[in-house]
Amino acid sequence: MISNEKMSGKKIMNDKGYVMSLTSFLLILPVFLMLLVFINMTVGQADLQQSVLTSEDVLGVTKDLETNIPRIGREVIKDKSEEVIKSGIPLSDSRKSIRDEIQSRMDIWCSRYNYEGIRTDCDILYVDNSQDPFQIEVKSKIKVEKGELKHQENLTQNISLINDSFPIMDPLPFVKCREHGGATIRGNRIFYGYSLSNYLESRGINNSEAYENATSPLYIRKCPYDPYELHGSSQDLMNLKNCLDNGFYHESSDGSCFLCRLEGKGVCPHYGMETFILPAPSENLSYLNNSSATATSAPDHVIFDDTGHGTYPGHMIVYFNNGTHYFYLYLDDSHRKKYGLPLFGD
Repeated sequence: MISNEKMSGKKIMNDKGYVMSLTSFLLILPVFLMLLVFINMTVGQADLQQSVLTSEDVLGVTKDLETNIPRIGREVIKDKSEEVIKSGIPLSDSRKSIRDEIQSRMDIWCSRYNYEGIRTDCDILYVDNSQDPFQIEVKSKIKVEKGELKHQENLTQNISLINDSFPIMDPLPFVKCREHGGATIRGNRIFYGYSLSNYLESRGINNSEAYENATSPLYIRKCPYDPYELHGSSQDLMNLKNCLDNGFYHESSDGSCFLCRLEGKGVCPHYGMETFILPAPSENLSYLNNSSATATSAPDHVIFDDTGHGTYPGHMIVYFNNGTHYFYLYLDDSHRKKYGLPLFGD
């Protein structure tokens, strides 16, 4: 039979063991809890980092698409202009033609991201005139998705027609003169030969021969002389000469917009642009004064307006003499006033 002393000793040892086990557990529990918290923080941080990376991917692709729409759009506009120039055949619907081609090229561009697990969609909604006639407006909708993250933007962007490193040619003269001998390119000028005088003669315009061997600018370039009255403010009309030598274009409520130029329209209802078509320089001013003092006014919308009421005459204005040849153009009083030039008879 076990004595009371032994039983009491065992009880005391069991109580001590229980207390020690409880104490050990209480000591280990915070460490275990801290380990769980650390694991959760590590997993949470990894998820957060992945979410940030995914977000950066999506925003990066969105920015890339946003940047490349104007670039691709400018390439399309340039290509369409060159197509019309080579064929002489105008586009039936320039806005739709450009929109469809931008869409096709953007679809190819978007497909680059498929292998990265990114779904991209760029819808070119429309292409039209901008408030600035030297820009084309493109409206689009971009959608980019990766995993559960989605991003969408509606964009309205303007494509400039006057990028010197990416010049765009004026297609209108090549359409108008295609059936009359055709215009050709010489350097940065359009050379008409007999095609422009033939075109004017076919419409019954008086003194059409004044535009034999005429030239006009090839590339769309915006005139820096603004306000336009500055053309006539310099001594000896040097501002006018610089403008004509550089082949600048000007804003005009009467001139055709670029999109309508692609369709072969000399005039249109949109706010557009105009440039000057220059007769060939002459060695004999007295001959010109006698036989060609009056001819169709030089702005291209006046010459190419075949609607029946927009072609009218202008009087000669000599703006330069190099010692052997006289350089001149024909201008009506309305355009003389616009460009700050002396009115006829002043």
